[in-house]
Amino acid sequence: MKGFTTSWKIFRSVCIVQLILVAFKAMMSFGEVLFRGSAFLGLINIIAYALVFVFVYHGLSMLNYNYPDVPLSQKQKRSFNILYILNFILIAFLFAQVVNTWGMWKVLFDPGIYREFKINWLNFTIHLLFPWGIFLIHFVFLTGMFRLRRLIHENTVNTWYEQFDQKP
Repeated sequence: MKGFTTSWKIFRSVCIVQLILVAFKAMMSFGEVLFRGSAFLGLINIIAYALVFVFVYHGLSMLNYNYPDVPLSQKQKRSFNILYILNFILIAFLFAQVVNTWGMWKVLFDPGIYREFKINWLNFTIHLLFPWGIFLIHFVFLTGMFRLRRLIHENTVNTWYEQFDQKP
């Protein structure tokens, strides 16, 4: 694992969890397009979750192949910048998904309503907790990606200076 610190190992695990959650939500949105007839909203969800998925995958590949001091190529830098900006904007979309679930929290504290939903407990839990998990993990992921990009850049520059026996 190229000498990953514990925090980067945890970050990698969080990235894998985020990939699984986002892929699952994208598949649920795809099913919504096919079976529920809300095609426009489903397509927006699919595009948003696909962008999150691609960025998380890009982040994992940067962590695996460029950490700690392998310089990023121009293509990697460009795609990172574009995906970072798009995913930063997608925070609003993910927050809207969270706000959309606020009305369902009353079911957790009202036993009468909970009995009605007991049959669909798994479906209810997925629709309630997944948006919250994706939203919170995405904040951690954006912060971690910023730190990773900065760390790779600093290590690369330091390696170049050490190569020529100069100090920055």
